[in-house]
Amino acid sequence: MTSVKVKYRILIIKIFALLSIVRWQNIVLTLVAQYLAAVYILNPNKNYLWVLSNHKLHLMALASAFIIAGGYIINSFYDLEKDLVNRPDKTLFGRIISRRFCLNCYFLFNTIGLILAISASFRIFLFFLMFAILLWMYSHKFQKIPFVREISASILSVMSFFAIGIFYKYITIPLFLYGCFAMFIIFSREILKDIEAYMGNNIFGYGTYAGKLGIDKSALSIIIINFSSLLPLGVIVCKYNFLQIGISFAILVLLLNIIVFKLIYKNRNFQKNAEIIHKVYKFFLLIIISLVILVR
Repeated sequence: MTSVKVKYRILIIKIFALLSIVRWQNIVLTLVAQYLAAVYILNPNKNYLWVLSNHKLHLMALASAFIIAGGYIINSFYDLEKDLVNRPDKTLFGRIISRRFCLNCYFLFNTIGLILAISASFRIFLFFLMFAILLWMYSHKFQKIPFVREISASILSVMSFFAIGIFYKYITIPLFLYGCFAMFIIFSREILKDIEAYMGNNIFGYGTYAGKLGIDKSALSIIIINFSSLLPLGVIVCKYNFLQIGISFAILVLLLNIIVFKLIYKNRNFQKNAEIIHKVYKFFLLIIISLVILVR
């Protein structure tokens, strides 16, 4: 009986460790963004209960969750040594759960995700099959190539959200521009993550934006990219009269850039400060997701 209890506890610990690896908070935010877009943007004149009664919408959302989770697992699989240097206190992969267990979960999650996707539609199945392949390519190849790593990561992050547009076979121009705005912000965050993981990336030979340009130039690049994000947002404001949302985000981008300049540029504690700014980015992205309902 004691042996059974021990095995049960180990299983529970492994499940919690796996949840940490798949970054369930990010998956939940993606699903929330998809549902908000489905109800408020792609079906604005229909009752939300009617929209949510479509069981294929839920199949598509669950497929997103499993495929994204699989992507995080395979990324952790390839990044184990680097993460042990950059985040020794936070790395559960290889300590509590084995590489083999995670690899099995990766194949299981992708299989479940694709089964759910084909149950929704063949079009969604093809989209998620391509998405899963690209996630593997990013973990295995792209993330070791400077500039390609950061660009591909930002595109893949937004791509998971646009699955809802593929499902409805329709994406509004404001939604597309809003996605471009989010992609710029995610792109700058990826460079920040390079700064945060600067030591481990250099030790294990990962080619990154920060590794090639250096910390100060990378910090300036973050500021320029963040200001560039206002271009698609400006089109939304001018053409679709979203003045309030445009001004709000312009102020937030300005504040974000001031923080980056103060804590990263010409600062010896850049790596520790990057962790702090990363939390600010998470809050900013939460705001972006929450306000997606205003973009119609």
